[in-house]
Amino acid sequence: MREELLLLVEQIPEAELRPALELIRGLLEDPEEDERDLPFFASFEDDPDASERYKEILRAESSR
Repeated sequence: MREELLLLVEQIPEAELRPALELIRGLLEDPEEDERDLPFFASFEDDPDASERYKEILRAESSR
């Protein structure tokens, strides 16, 4: 299996290796030290009462 994995990795363009590298590193890291990189978290703004209007928002989105 290692040989097949190495052959497959060699076929991936260098610019696209990051997700595979992060996955493999994640398998080797201690789960307690796992820190997720969530650049999208809190990267948007909305009305302060959006959580109170969630049913209305979901209804509007589902009708699209």
